[in-house]
Amino acid sequence: MVENANRVNTTANELDTFVLMRGDTELVIRPALGGAIQSLRWRKQDILRSGSKQETDIVQMASFPMVPVVNRIPDGKFTFEGRSVELAPNLPGTSDFIHGFGWKRSWSIEMQGESEAVLKLEYESGLWPWAFEAHQKFKLENNGLFTELSVTNRSETHMPAALGFHPYFPMTSSTRLKAQYDGYWGNNDRQHAVQKVSGSTRKDFTVGADLVDTEFLDTSHYNWLDRAILTEPGCPTVSITASHKAKHLHVFYQPGGDFVAIEPTSGRSNMFGVPPQDYEILAPRETFSIWMKIEVE
Repeated sequence: MVENANRVNTTANELDTFVLMRGDTELVIRPALGGAIQSLRWRKQDILRSGSKQETDIVQMASFPMVPVVNRIPDGKFTFEGRSVELAPNLPGTSDFIHGFGWKRSWSIEMQGESEAVLKLEYESGLWPWAFEAHQKFKLENNGLFTELSVTNRSETHMPAALGFHPYFPMTSSTRLKAQYDGYWGNNDRQHAVQKVSGSTRKDFTVGADLVDTEFLDTSHYNWLDRAILTEPGCPTVSITASHKAKHLHVFYQPGGDFVAIEPTSGRSNMFGVPPQDYEILAPRETFSIWMKIEVE
């Protein structure tokens, strides 16, 4: 039961931004802008990187959903059960198809309360040859956010699917990330995951490491243990936990940048690429979901 909830038929275009609050936590959501989170604050302190009210570029928001696929599909091309699919590039500067459809479409508000909400996205037809329905659920706690992302296959044939969250966290040269994992996927020069490697890349986050580097990182870590921790002197310690189905932790940051993306995903970058291929197969009417918590400790 959603506390103090009002079921609404409002479309995202009619209500561009709304606020959820509970205790010390405040969440601002932009349904029309890809179902994105604009900000998440605890005691008026930014836990996620905040976007502005005037911003129309979703990659400048605090977080967005990846559905029904995650990360990069090289040149937008793949084959599934004998069917060849070709998706148009959806980010300037690359020929790849990136992050799915959810972040590029307006979501409707299915339910809204004081501290909980549900957004809905319906996809009927297009270059992606399967109809699907997606939901985002948001629930605030006194010390953070619980969110769930799901996709349901509405077509009459099997559909491949992978889901992910794309939250951006503010960082400085003093920020440290710690997470346990077995290894990472090495990328080619186009940032397509092509080789499974044990251990860590340039930074060993299993023992805790800063995010200062001369090169950017855009890497999927496999078999992570569902929990990552961000620490910085003078700032709240933040934990990111996720369901076991979100078995990859994708980390992205830039040299000299002021944010790090820490992304729990069910599939890696290049999910249709080199074996093992990395996606769920959904039967007609089947639903797949993952969840994430962002909490101040």
